Amino acid sequence: MKNQHPNSASVAAAREAGEVSEDPKKGEREYFARIGEEGRRHAASKPFGDEKCTQYLMNLTVLMALMRDPPARVLEFGCGTGWLSLSLARRGYEVVGLDISPDAIAIAESLRAPLGLPNLSFRVADYEQMHGGSAADCVIFHDALHHCESEEAVLKVAYDSLAPQGMLVCIEPGDGHQHSAPSRHAVQQFGVHEKDMPPRKIIAFARKAGFGRYLVLPWPWFLLHSTYRPGYGNASSLADVRGRKFLSFWRLVRSFFQTRAQGVVVLWKT
Repeated sequence: MKNQHPNSASVAAAREAGEVSEDPKKGEREYFARIGEEGRRHAASKPFGDEKCTQYLMNLTVLMALMRDPPARVLEFGCGTGWLSLSLARRGYEVVGLDISPDAIAIAESLRAPLGLPNLSFRVADYEQMHGGSAADCVIFHDALHHCESEEAVLKVAYDSLAPQGMLVCIEPGDGHQHSAPSRHAVQQFGVHEKDMPPRKIIAFARKAGFGRYLVLPWPWFLLHSTYRPGYGNASSLADVRGRKFLSFWRLVRSFFQTRAQGVVVLWKT
């Protein structure tokens, strides 16, 4: 049985009013077609044109640190307009980016074309219903798993897509995401899925799919923001600088104990 939409009551009311299609993934399929030209330009400008640029670049660095060296084979599920797939391909990885939105893939292709990149391809695909060979060395969900309808289905697809000893990496929003103002707006405006996707939830469904070994690491932005802070420049003395550094160290240590609510989930196919 598929999981219900995270805001099932509001979606049910909207469906009764004729505002939501019976296709449960219509919101995801049509999102990039409905956000307007300015929204598409913004999506195409990631990571540098987005206010979360620092977080995105930190995530990219962490992914490359975790993965095997190029030319490992990578599948990105829910790639959107493709900035992450493009970055990995430019590093030398063999990358396939998948997204349910034809408009997103069209933008991704327009960004790929001037660069050549024969080691990168994009495909329109529903990541919950894919059928492919067990070839990937790494499958990535970057802000994409929380848009799924069935966690059980998509994590089984991810498992089946991996070669033996292949790795799945999930960098997803954790507890509280579905109730945030941007998430509520996205659900009401576009009918997309917005769910909390903390590590404990990912691991529970991943183990059902067959994954055996897993690791949860602190979310990269926590590590960066705990240590490298503009507030150091506001220190009034050397002692103040040292005190701020000690607080940064404490934040860093504390982040390792907060991964139940928010963190990077790494799983291996055994």
